[in-house]
Amino acid sequence: MYKSISALALTLAAALVAGGAVADAGQRYGFGQPATPAEVRGWNIDVNGLTGAGLPPGQGSVAEGQKIFETKCSACHGDFGEGAGRYPALAGGQGTLTASRPLKTVGSYWPYAPTLFDYVRRAMPFPAPQSLTNDQVYAVVAYVLSLNNIVPGNASLDARSLAAVKMPNRDNFLASTWGHDTRPDLHTVACMKHCTSGPVEVISDLVSLHVTPPETEVGDAGSMVELQATPEHAKAGSAAATTVSFSQVQRIILQRCAACHAQKPTQPGFASAPMGVMLDTPARIAAAARQIDQQAVQSQAMPLGNITHMTSQERKIVGEWIAAGAKMK
Repeated sequence: MYKSISALALTLAAALVAGGAVADAGQRYGFGQPATPAEVRGWNIDVNGLTGAGLPPGQGSVAEGQKIFETKCSACHGDFGEGAGRYPALAGGQGTLTASRPLKTVGSYWPYAPTLFDYVRRAMPFPAPQSLTNDQVYAVVAYVLSLNNIVPGNASLDARSLAAVKMPNRDNFLASTWGHDTRPDLHTVACMKHCTSGPVEVISDLVSLHVTPPETEVGDAGSMVELQATPEHAKAGSAAATTVSFSQVQRIILQRCAACHAQKPTQPGFASAPMGVMLDTPARIAAAARQIDQQAVQSQAMPLGNITHMTSQERKIVGEWIAAGAKMK
């Protein structure tokens, strides 16, 4: 009897939920409007890698792309796509994918040429994505492909010619089908035998591989100066938010951020401060405290690629200053 009542209650509850869903489906809230075709086109910018469908009209040459690349891209990716600092390389690496430390670049790894256009147009250059015209994107793509000897130095690309480019590593990507998935890694069975026994030993880490900077990397960008503790930070746990001085924060911001975020940036490739955010004066630092907190303290997305080696201790100091009211004292 109890089970019958429970089953009936569940059935009624399901019916009520379903009825509410039907009612909500037809309900209108009286705000918003249907997207126009022009508005949809603004978002629908994806490109099909296999066919090139979605590539827009336009064209660009290798020579034109080199000029754009030098001013918009080389600060992070190097003049010849070799990568600057810890930013990714775009050229080279052919024949290394089976090595112990493969170099994955556009030339060695990228499967479809049209998706290179999609990515560059959608996300690059990093400080100002979607700021390039279609002609400029075609030109940059042509230059990057030329750096990898995929197209000749006098090439000019448009939608048709870019879709016809076959990338060197294309055939090493296995296509999946609904009837039969040919990817071998999806059909393996764990043996669970002859597993390694004994304690786990860490044989390397990102610091020893020079991927992540150690905490002692402070001072000028790229230097290896030991962190100097101020009296209020000399003892663990004594760094109360009210003890951080603005002079400490200003020194960190000028060393780690102002190379790009200044009225006249000194970082190569930046003609103006990214997104108009300037941090080269005390007033500008204080006014941008919220943005600094979001980008450098909370998300740690800045500095870009941590190219200036901002340490966790420095982020903590900046965060404490902001939490205390971001005062210029």
